[in-house]
Amino acid sequence: MAVKNAAKEAVKEKYVSRDFKEYVRDVIPDKGLDETIAGLTPEKIEKTIKAVIGGRSSRIKAVMNTCIHCGLCAEACQWYLSNDKDPTYSPVAKMRMTIWEMIKRDGKVDAEFIKQCARIVFTECNICHRCSMYCPYGLDITFIIGMVRRICFLLGVIPQRQLDQAQAHIITQNQVWLSENDWLDAIQFIEEESGADYIDLRVPIDNEGAEVMFLPLGAEPKTGTYHIERTAKIMLVAGVNWTVPGKGTWDCSSMSMFVRDMVTMQRIVRGLYENAARLRIKTMMLTE
Repeated sequence: MAVKNAAKEAVKEKYVSRDFKEYVRDVIPDKGLDETIAGLTPEKIEKTIKAVIGGRSSRIKAVMNTCIHCGLCAEACQWYLSNDKDPTYSPVAKMRMTIWEMIKRDGKVDAEFIKQCARIVFTECNICHRCSMYCPYGLDITFIIGMVRRICFLLGVIPQRQLDQAQAHIITQNQVWLSENDWLDAIQFIEEESGADYIDLRVPIDNEGAEVMFLPLGAEPKTGTYHIERTAKIMLVAGVNWTVPGKGTWDCSSMSMFVRDMVTMQRIVRGLYENAARLRIKTMMLTE
């Protein structure tokens, strides 16, 4: 038991902020956070923070100063509630321990502070918007958390899993590194596997003029083909004239949104609409 406790203590990290003197967590090592900060310099960090915040510091200060600490955002946050109402998990605490410190220090923070911020905004917040919805003043806390995520993204400090998905979207326009040939093979596999039970089942590819274009998550054709199969069965029974795009952008998940990669986000949305225009479809149906 003593050995186990010692091991547990070894992975605890204490962070210090001006508003919350002790921020202690059991930390799981992550290459995307722990190793990427090695190449950061104070100059690069300051330049990135100021580039993202830009002329928004007044807007951010307005949000922070308008907050009356009523606690409604905390009561709406699943992280706060599921961690015994630890105040360091409250949405306002996440703002104060990240972007508020960046503004007060005029961007002059070190690499360890950036790692702290990345852990907070990526692993202790789902940007679900519940805090903003429950705020009596309508303060957009999620927008501010998103700005911190963008700063961390531009500095390359992101949990490894999310970094991999973000890079996959940049290169392949889907989150699972699926090539166009793999995508088409998966669609044909679904038809073949379902053919014995549903003779007329089809997953139409590039059906120009279709009523509906279905856009799945990237993981579905790779590890969850049964999701697309079920959609095909519903379309068959309902008699819907539908299609999936055979080329270009088909993954609607946009993991780039979660790391605030604005350029790739725009490429994904533009690619989906370009496919809709190319096939002259009337309705885009996105999963989840």
